[in-house]
Amino acid sequence: MPHDYVYDQGFSEERARLAGIESLWDPGSQRLLDGLGVGANWRCLEVGAGGGSLVDWMASRGASVLAIDIDTRFVERLAGDAIEVRQVDIRSDGLPEREFDLVHARLVLEHLTERRRILDRLAAALRPGGWMVIEDYDWTGFGFEDDDPRFTKVAEAVITFMEQAGFEPRYGRRVVADMATAGLTDVRGEGRALIIDSRSPGFDFFRLSFESLRDVLVNAGLVSREDADAAAARLTEDRRVQTPLMMAGIGRR
Repeated sequence: MPHDYVYDQGFSEERARLAGIESLWDPGSQRLLDGLGVGANWRCLEVGAGGGSLVDWMASRGASVLAIDIDTRFVERLAGDAIEVRQVDIRSDGLPEREFDLVHARLVLEHLTERRRILDRLAAALRPGGWMVIEDYDWTGFGFEDDDPRFTKVAEAVITFMEQAGFEPRYGRRVVADMATAGLTDVRGEGRALIIDSRSPGFDFFRLSFESLRDVLVNAGLVSREDADAAAARLTEDRRVQTPLMMAGIGRR
């Protein structure tokens, strides 16, 4: 991902963090894409391919896939006849135009300050009649089942730090409007949220996301070492969390 993406790509457990995202959101993403008919003879662009789970799923449906990311180390293993992998910074690198039946991005545009311009470029990559699906968070409803003021303070510090880097924590509620402004038709949207406990594989996304940023937050003066350590300890406990709302914008060129 580009440099305004705050998570440390050198984090030792980054693949496990990405696996948490996949566990949480792949089933819903697959249902959306399956409903559009993704399959044989489709040409797909996966933006921010991450660990490659959706790339692999698209290929298993018979599609050919171009998987792009600023960090391709976790998806390179999938490269083959049906899957091409390219290291691409979507803010500045060129993209094919009028080539794809599907352009999909999940948890990408919310991080990028140039998101509207990038959305226009992604729309230009679609063939006439091609579909775009953009999935991003609205963090408004996120929270743990108990109201621990110390943990709430730390969660707010995480969002503040990310906003300073250009992150938009409520971009999910704007994505449908932005897709319509980009000239797409048949634009619609939907949202999904989950309540999970610490035994869910998806819980690791929240635990490891905080662990990746923990020292940075302390060094930036946004949270005390004591509060950071207390939050890390709480994330090892048996507890439930309501995830952010994952909003999907769907539109057609």
